[in-house]
Amino acid sequence: MSSNSLSQPRQADWRQGWILVISGFLPVMAIIALAPTLPTLLGHFRDVPNPGLMVPLLITAPSACIALFAPGAGVIADRFGRRPLLLWSMAFYGAGGLVPFFIDNFWAVVAGRFVIGFGEAGVLTVVNTLLADYFEEKARHRWLMIQGVVGSVLGTVTIACSGFLAAQGWQYPFLVYAVAIPILLAGIAFLFEPAPRRKGGAAQPAATATPFPYAVALMVAGVTVLLSTIYYVQVINFSVLLKDLGVSDPKSIGLSMALPSIGVPLGAIVFKLTTRFGAGSQIFLVFLGYAIGLSGIGLAPDYKVALAFAFVQQLANGIIVPALIAWAQSKFSFEHRGRGMGWWASSFFVAQFLSPAVVNVMRASVGNLQGAFLAFGLVAAACAVGACLLHVRATRSAGPQPGV
Repeated sequence: MSSNSLSQPRQADWRQGWILVISGFLPVMAIIALAPTLPTLLGHFRDVPNPGLMVPLLITAPSACIALFAPGAGVIADRFGRRPLLLWSMAFYGAGGLVPFFIDNFWAVVAGRFVIGFGEAGVLTVVNTLLADYFEEKARHRWLMIQGVVGSVLGTVTIACSGFLAAQGWQYPFLVYAVAIPILLAGIAFLFEPAPRRKGGAAQPAATATPFPYAVALMVAGVTVLLSTIYYVQVINFSVLLKDLGVSDPKSIGLSMALPSIGVPLGAIVFKLTTRFGAGSQIFLVFLGYAIGLSGIGLAPDYKVALAFAFVQQLANGIIVPALIAWAQSKFSFEHRGRGMGWWASSFFVAQFLSPAVVNVMRASVGNLQGAFLAFGLVAAACAVGACLLHVRATRSAGPQPGV
């Protein structure tokens, strides 16, 4: 074997790709696995002081941990390595997730939820960092598309399994977090610490340390918070709106919410098909989808029309997550990528807490929830016009690019 071949860095393949795709679903699963079990948890912990406030904390606590600790996880990843942090984060995730199955104590369950949140902050940050470290841009976009499609399917399966397990007892849904164990073992076996990579894909020697680009990070965070706040408008509030439009049976509400969600995996495919047009075009497309979807829901005379426009909204939702990740990945060099993706993860989950408050303010201003949907649709339309103008301006300034 030649010395040249020995100096070549290890190349990632389908094994690393699939481990990262499945690992990327763990933070989402931490939330949705318990969502269908909230009535069961409220019944079991009814003696806890103020259960209406405290029990839902079991669902939202991990998201708060991501918002708080993902930037710190990024610093650790850049300074001490991606692989060790990811493996330890998976271990924390599995341990924290399974604690409630063995301990019937509300505060122990809360503690477990915070432990799983610490794990999520590391998993989400490092998974998105490693996707950029392991794969060149074209392959990275393909894996982000696969992540979007697989994630929506796994989400449906998780919710179904969680509902079935909840029927066996309040603690049984927590068993789904055991899936972190085989993923951890696969990570130990196949994940490796990446070498710095140039834009063209070749390995490069360690560069002289440069300051973290705070201006770029603030721009990424600002765009992410804006888009994600609008993203959560339909995700969080659509079931309430369906009830306002006459769908009162919980089973019918669940089915009605499931139908538009078909748009999410289709949106992930649209993301892959539109990557050649650049992130600016994709962000414009998302704002346009939100403008049509939210405005249509806001003007819908009945729930059937609302469902049709909700599909458009969900199509945009399927585009935006991989598009934002790909855009953020491209903004940071290898030495700062972990920290940059930590900022992105934190921003995305900060929006989860901001969105309900913003929707409540808007609803109070316009008089009802459907009017708030229309108002957000008009905000998205204005943002679409702004994104289009910025993209055209940037394209003209850059001039013709070879091969684009």
